Formats: sequence, structure tokens, C-alpha cells
Amino acid sequence: MSEALAIFWNGEPVAQIPALSRGLQYGDGVFRTMLMLDGAVIAAEAQLAKLVADAAALGLQAPALDRLQADLASVAAFGDATIKLLLARAGHQRGYKPLTAEADRLMIIHPPPAAGSAPAVEGIAAIRSPVTMAAQPLLAGIKHLNRLEQVLASRDWPNGIDEAVLGDDRGQPVCATRANLFWVRNAVLHTPSLDRCGVAGVTRSRVLALAEAAGIECRMGSQPWSALMAADEAFLTGSLIGIWPLRAIDSHCYQGARPITRRLQALLGHPSNVVPLTVR
Repeated sequence: MSEALAIFWNGEPVAQIPALSRGLQYGDGVFRTMLMLDGAVIAAEAQLAKLVADAAALGLQAPALDRLQADLASVAAFGDATIKLLLARAGHQRGYKPLTAEADRLMIIHPPPAAGSAPAVEGIAAIRSPVTMAAQPLLAGIKHLNRLEQVLASRDWPNGIDEAVLGDDRGQPVCATRANLFWVRNAVLHTPSLDRCGVAGVTRSRVLALAEAAGIECRMGSQPWSALMAADEAFLTGSLIGIWPLRAIDSHCYQGARPITRRLQALLGHPSNVVPLTVR
């Protein structure tokens, strides 16, 4: 993984974050990871709206929208970059009980992804993770700072594996470690509902809206692993990757033209699905 190019704490450049931040101590906060190309953040309005909504779900008062927009504008000179914008509950007191709804802003700038367009064209190989996602409806859909399930699921991948798909305690597929999950069966688009666990990503929402506008039937709900394995097409979505087709999960291979995946890639128009991304 790339080293950070810059770190900003409440709008000011810093070398490190305060050690007593509740974000570090308790994971008390939310974040978004965004792709910036030529100084413009892709889907910036939707990204900030989701950040504010997730903050509200944790009882955090997000900064004003123009403040967040100014934060993004302040790093436009980096050109192409990955931006991680976090809101962590303010205050340095010890103890779990929150004493304020105010939030500190942490923004970390990394180089852009270097995977290029090959995964979007050729598809990727994934494994079924042995890690089970815990059900907590109060946190479902939120991109909070506790990512330990994803950390555990990212360990010890075999060579040639690009992702791991996680299931819940009911044995139903939920998501990948860094992306949302979709599959197609008989021209119908399916995705897990994420009402018990998982993160409802911005690109996932965009794909659902594009599918509806294009007249593609979409069903959201919990289904068994067998439904995913019986699919005609399967793909992952994320803010940095756009849409990546799944070529295989474990020994199960997805073959064919992927007509709906390709159509949604074209409608989404994500840069990493069209041209290679390189580190400047």
C-alpha cells in the first residue's frame, strides 16, 4: 500500500493525528474514500452526503457542507489522488460515553490506485472468506471506523486473489472487503439488502439508480450462497474501482459476455473502467 502524501487535521497539515482522538481510541467516527482526478473528486456531492448521513447515525454533528467542500478543494493541487476523509468524535476524555456531538476532520491524501483498467476488462478472482460479519442493525450500512472484520478477511490471501467475499451469521453473502456485491441471474440484478451488516457504498447507490433508469430489474434482499454461485454474472462496486467483474469465487468460474455488467460499466463511466490509472 502507498504511503500518505499529506495529512490534514481540521484543515491544517500535520505529521500525525492526536493520540487521544476518539477515532483512534474507540473507532468513534465515520469516513469515505474518494477518487480525485485532475483535481475533481468523483461523485463528490454523493460522497459528502453519505458522510454526513453516516455521521448522523452515530450522533455526530458533521461540519457544514461548504466546510467539507472547502477541504476537498484545498487539495485539488494534488491532481490525481485517493482521498480518505474521516469525521471522528471530538474530545480527548477517557471512557466510552460520548460527551459531545462535535467532530474533528481528518483528511489523508494517498496516490491514486495503480491497478489500471485490466481488472475492469478481464475481471478478478475472489475467495469466500471464512470471516463472518456480525449483525448489528444500528451500524448496518454505515462506513464507521471499525474495520476489523475487513482486516481479518484480508489476511493470508492466496497468490492471484484480488478480493474476499464475506457472509453473515445466517450464511448469506454480504459484500467484499472493500466493495459491494452484485450478481445477475436471468437478466435480473441482485444485491444484498445490508439491513443487518455491511456498508452501503456510494457507487452501489449509483449503480442501483442507473439500473432502474435503464429498465434493468433489480432485487435487493438476503439470499444464500447458492444464489450467488448460480448467477450468470457477478461484479463488485466501489468508489476507487467503479465496477469490477468477478471472474471466479474459489473454484467457481463466471463465464460469458457479461452483458448487464458491461452495460452498467458504460452507464457509470468510471475512469478506472476506461483508462489506466497511474501514480504521478
